[in-house]
Parts: sequence; C-alpha cells; structure tokens
Amino acid sequence: MTEQNFQTQHWRMYDQITTADGIKGKVLGVSFTTKSVRAFISGAPEWVKCELIESHTSGKGGECDDAAIIEQLHGKVISQASEIERLREEKKELADKISHNYLGDLLKAINIMQQGLQEKKKKMEQIESGLKLIQDALAKIEITNK
Repeated sequence: MTEQNFQTQHWRMYDQITTADGIKGKVLGVSFTTKSVRAFISGAPEWVKCELIESHTSGKGGECDDAAIIEQLHGKVISQASEIERLREEKKELADKISHNYLGDLLKAINIMQQGLQEKKKKMEQIESGLKLIQDALAKIEITNK
C-alpha cells in the first residue's frame, strides 16, 4: 500500500489487514505520522509500516477507502430518495381516497333505490289492476251463467 493510499483509507479499530506475506491481522491503532498500523498479528500486537500492508478491509469485510465509502453512501441516499418518492405517491393516493365524496355516492345509491322502488310500485299497481279486471270479468261470467 502506498503512502497516498494509506492516507485515503478510513481506519477503525478491528479492521482487518493482510500483510505482504499474506498474514492477517486486526487493527488496534493507527499512526499517521509514521504511516503505520498497530495490528494484532500472530498472537501479539505489532506495528506494520504502510508499505508492508497488502490489503485493508473493514471489520465487516467492506471497502475502507474514501471513494468506496462515499460511493456506498451515495447509493444509500439514492435508494432512500426513491423510497421517499414512492411513499409520497402512496400518501397522495391515500389522501385522494380519503377526500373521495362518499356522501355523494350514498345519495346516488339512495336515488337509484328510490327509482327502482317506484318502478316496482308501478308494476305492482299494474298487476293489481290486471287482477281486478280478471275478478270483474269472472264476476260478470258468474252473473251471466246463473
């Protein structure tokens, strides 16, 4: 790792390093003046110069350089922005549903029911008048048959 790379890294406790020899260690401290890392290697803490560090990863295994961290955070911000926009649209739809005129719908349904009842009443009156005519005709037939 070059001195410039060493300076752009985001160093934290318990980050993992791999030395040029392939030995892994956990970061215990960092000295930017001597450009070295105090790491727990082979059962003991020791200082490792930046030139001897092959790789540096976070404790969770992620990248540690500034550009990678910024890119990762940028991705999170973008995804959160799209989630916020989706939630705003959902809120707008819900507000539209709430503001819907349900009273108007109920009045419309009542009017339709009233019209249906009036039609049914007219048909019942027609049936009753038809039955009355049949009864009158039957009464006349009875009178003429006697």
